[in-house]
Amino acid sequence: RFEPWWPGMRVLLFGRGGEVRLQVEQLADPLTAFPELRGVGGLLGEDGAIVDGTLMVLDADGRPDADLLRERLAYPEVRNGEAAFVASDLAWAGGRDVTRRPFEQRLERLQSLLRETDWCMVARGYVGEGLAVADALAAMGLDAMSARHLGSPYRRGPSGGAWLRVPVVPAPVPSRRPTLALI
Repeated sequence: RFEPWWPGMRVLLFGRGGEVRLQVEQLADPLTAFPELRGVGGLLGEDGAIVDGTLMVLDADGRPDADLLRERLAYPEVRNGEAAFVASDLAWAGGRDVTRRPFEQRLERLQSLLRETDWCMVARGYVGEGLAVADALAAMGLDAMSARHLGSPYRRGPSGGAWLRVPVVPAPVPSRRPTLALI
């Protein structure tokens, strides 16, 4: 399954009783810089969920902006851009560990668990369409995609080959059009 590698920060979202807690490496309380993400808890259809995803800040055109993200992290009182969360995997659902289930099953459960909004969604991906996804991402200005095995368990830390970050390099525009000779 191929999907965008969103430029942002990896975050674990813990949802219980409509409340949410975010855990980001090297950040004490992400909700200080992103208070609008408190609403994600109300979008989860079950208690006891742990969702793995990416936290981003979108510019006025709705594109992820690394500079706006850095600004939010450095100056939490500044609210430039719009916070967004893209859910990519599910570790717990209904208070139960689902990490041993195949990614395909976790993704299906995640899609049924999370009610999407314009700032919170489950990552979109395509099975067996790596070249098409790479071309689309290059056109959007994104520089990487994720390639994931549908049968893989959830892994904390190194992927062990369950998923790969694949660089997206735009194809160079030819300096002249190819010549075709028909005989």
